[in-house]
Amino acid sequence: MLNIAFDLKNQIISDLESSSNLEKITYENLLIMGMGGSGVAGDVMKVLSNEISDKNIIVHKDYSIPKQILKFKPLCLFISYSGNTEETLSGISDAKKNNLDWIVISSGGKLIDIAQEEGKEYIKIPSGLQPRAAFGYLTLAISRILDIVEGSDYVSQLNEASSYLDKLSENAEESDINKFSLNICESINKKTVILYSGTNMSKVVSSRWKTQINENSKSKAFVGYLPEVHHNEILSWDADIDGSKKNYIVILIRDKNEHVQISKRFEFTKELIGEKVNIVEVNLNNQESTLKTLLELVLLGDLVSLNLANKLTIDPEDIDTIESLKKLLGG
Repeated sequence: MLNIAFDLKNQIISDLESSSNLEKITYENLLIMGMGGSGVAGDVMKVLSNEISDKNIIVHKDYSIPKQILKFKPLCLFISYSGNTEETLSGISDAKKNNLDWIVISSGGKLIDIAQEEGKEYIKIPSGLQPRAAFGYLTLAISRILDIVEGSDYVSQLNEASSYLDKLSENAEESDINKFSLNICESINKKTVILYSGTNMSKVVSSRWKTQINENSKSKAFVGYLPEVHHNEILSWDADIDGSKKNYIVILIRDKNEHVQISKRFEFTKELIGEKVNIVEVNLNNQESTLKTLLELVLLGDLVSLNLANKLTIDPEDIDTIESLKKLLGG
């Protein structure tokens, strides 16, 4: 699947099918509902929107719409790669019951069918992938919506980012970014990964790394956010130091836009727990924009997860446990 990771540069400049009146959508309050590899697009959209506007964007990953959100009468954006995610379909039922307007991003399935039947706007992305492998298409889709409603230029930025990613991934497996990912894999091996981040953008990235490591390499990974971990979790490395060194690795995801105190906290984290647990720092030198940095970090994390799967002789495409759970839920 390394080729799918490297395909990110092509996904973000694709032509996507959409409904005829998509350019007319508008919102002041937007509720985004989606799960897993689809739902992360909502997190990205919130980060990008917060850079340029004061519109209220809420990301909610569940079955129903809480009352405190209903009072805003938001436009609802439902994202499901397959179009058949039960939580997302349940959200549409809730939106309809409460007379909320809604739009859809999906590759097909029931979501697109319902949108077309009810005259709702949609963006349709290519099918045939596992949801987590469609990150580029989903990012392009939400960028189109942001450009329409908020007057941004994120689609144009994606074109620039594509050229940048193309240079980064030149020579594919022999590229510097892939070699960096292999070095990180050597440090991880069979250890449990703890990801620490300190900005909204790096929180999205660390969450993406976590889920990719979980799904592709079937390995344990968890996230923590600064400054919160300094009020509790930092103490957890004091007990069983030998076990921590043997079984855990902390990966610090850095961002040039960190608050000055967050930067200090990262340095103090290394100082205070560096002898208690293995630490790897990911601090990119070339961070020209939030979107470009996010995409570079996502590509690196995807490569880490896939190379780790290879190292552990794990099939990254195997999602049998998730499919078994869906069957159990379906009765």
